[in-house]
Amino acid sequence: MAAEEEDDVEWVVDTIAGFLRGPAWSIPILEFMEHNCEVFDDEEESKLSYTEIYQEYQALVERLLEDYLKEVGINEEKFQEAFSSPLAKTHTSQAILQTVLAAEDFRLFKKMMVQKNIEMQLQAIRIIKERNGVLPECLTEGSDVFSEIEEEEMKILREVLRKSKEEYEIEQERKKTEEVKIP
Repeated sequence: MAAEEEDDVEWVVDTIAGFLRGPAWSIPILEFMEHNCEVFDDEEESKLSYTEIYQEYQALVERLLEDYLKEVGINEEKFQEAFSSPLAKTHTSQAILQTVLAAEDFRLFKKMMVQKNIEMQLQAIRIIKERNGVLPECLTEGSDVFSEIEEEEMKILREVLRKSKEEYEIEQERKKTEEVKIP
């Protein structure tokens, strides 16, 4: 009987993992995150709007899971048993289940939304750079503009590198000369 229950739990975990990897789950979750992540930042204090978005997320997760579990005939008890089993606690399963766990853990939800916001900003920057060939100065915060001190340091560095290269070439020439003299 225990082996049967273990197989049943494994089937439930595999079935749910397959659903969580599939488009019926990932597309609505991703669309929700992309649509709502822009208000999230990594500041310690949470805003009221976070709570409203979090509640919407919880409702979405609950609706998607309930619909799927009904469709495949998994009751809530079997789901909870599978969800708390050692199979569901593996590293791979945890990564897959993160979007579900986020519905139960606000800090995880916020972290996930902040990460998605950062990803979206980086994607936007890449697109701007691809289209224009270079980022506008307002996005570089002056990082591509050298100050006079940085320019002076670069000149010194170039000079040091030039001298070093000359010394290396002289040393290589001397070695060649010595090799020729020693037959």
